Amino acid sequence: MKKLLILTFTLLSCKLFAQKEIKEYIRTDACEIKSMDINHQDNEDLKAIKRAIGDSRIVLLGEQDHGDAPTFLMKARLVKYLHEECGFDVIAFESNFYDLQGAFERDSLNFEDAHKGIFPIWSQCSECDPLFSYLENTLKTKNPLYISGFDMQLFFIENYRNEFRAFLKDNNLKVSNDERFFKVFDVLVKDNKAYDLDEEELSFYFKELEQLYTSYPKDDFRKQELHSLIGHSKMRTASNIRETLNIRDKYMADNLLWLSNQRFKDKKIIVWAHNFHIARNTSKKVVSLGGEVHKALGSQIYSLGFTSFSGSTGWANQTDALHNYDIEEPHRSSIENDFKALGYKQAFLDFRSYSGKKKNFSMKGLRHRVEVRDWMNILDGVIYIEEMKPCTKKEGSLETQ
Repeated sequence: MKKLLILTFTLLSCKLFAQKEIKEYIRTDACEIKSMDINHQDNEDLKAIKRAIGDSRIVLLGEQDHGDAPTFLMKARLVKYLHEECGFDVIAFESNFYDLQGAFERDSLNFEDAHKGIFPIWSQCSECDPLFSYLENTLKTKNPLYISGFDMQLFFIENYRNEFRAFLKDNNLKVSNDERFFKVFDVLVKDNKAYDLDEEELSFYFKELEQLYTSYPKDDFRKQELHSLIGHSKMRTASNIRETLNIRDKYMADNLLWLSNQRFKDKKIIVWAHNFHIARNTSKKVVSLGGEVHKALGSQIYSLGFTSFSGSTGWANQTDALHNYDIEEPHRSSIENDFKALGYKQAFLDFRSYSGKKKNFSMKGLRHRVEVRDWMNILDGVIYIEEMKPCTKKEGSLETQ
C-alpha cells in the first residue's frame, strides 16, 4: 500500500511539474493572433507561424470538429497568408480525391467543378464562404491556389458507376465476369449494406479490382484512383470501427503522398482536415494520415492543430445532438486555461521550438475533449480560440451523411 501511494504521488508530481513547465512556456512564447478575418490587413501577428513552419512543404490545418465556425474563419485567413506570403500553391481538402483531383485534371481553373466535390460540412457552412470566395478569385489570377482532395470515400458522387465503366471501356480493361463484379461494386460504392455480401463474392471482387490496378499501364490520376477505390472497398467491408478508421487514414495518406510526390511534386500543399487525421503518435493501434505522411516526409510536414476553451459546435449538414452540442470546458490544469488566464482570444504556440523535455500535459488537441498526452510529439503547434461557435447553415442546406 505504501509503495502504491509513493508511486501515485510521484506520477501526480510529474504531471503537475509538466503542467507548470508548459504554463511557463505559454507565458513566454505564445503569440497573440489579432484577428480571424481573412481580410485583416496587418499580418504581423502571423509571422510567428511562418517562422515555425520554416521550409515545410506541407502544412496540415486541423479542427476539433467539423462544425467549428471560428476555426474555419481562422483557417481561411491562414490559407490566404500561406498562399500569398509563404508560397503555397495547392489546398487539399479532406474530401473526395476522385471528385476534386478529377476536377483539377479536367480544368485546374474551374472553381465550380471543384467546389461540387467539397464535403457539405464545409460547402454548406456560411463561415467557409470567405475561403471559397478567395479560392475562386485566385483561380482568375496569375497566382492560382489549386484545389484538390485526398479522401478515398466515394459518398456524394452520383455518376461514379457510369464513369468507371467508361474508364474501363476507354482503356480496354475488363473483368472476367461483368455482372458478378458490378453486383459487388454497386453495393460498396452506393453505400448499401456490405454485410449482405458473402466471402466468395468479396474475394472475387477484390481479386478483379487488384487485377485492374495492375493491368492499367499509366502512372497517372486514374491509376491512383484505382488504388483509392480499393481502399474505399476495404473500408466498406471492415469488421469494426477501428479497422474502418485505420483503412481510411491509410489510403488518405496514400492519396496525399501521391499528390505531394507526383502530381504536385514541385509545389507546397495546404491540407484542410480534422485534428484527429493530422495528428501522429496517438496510439500504436491507430493509423493516422498525419502519422503515415510524417513517416514518409518527416520535417517537410508541419501539423497545426486547434483547441478552444468553451462554446458550442454544429455541423452545417446535420441537426442531431451528436453533431450539434456544447463543447466540454477544459480541466483546471489544461493549457486552455493558461491561454485564457493570459487574456488571449486567439493565440499560436509552436511546439517544435520548445527546448525542455517533452512530457504529457492536458489539452483538447484531438477533439472537444480533454486528454493527457505527449502533445508535442503529436502536433507541431496549436492555435487556441477562446470561444467556439457552430456553423451557420446555409438556407436550403440538406441533411446528409
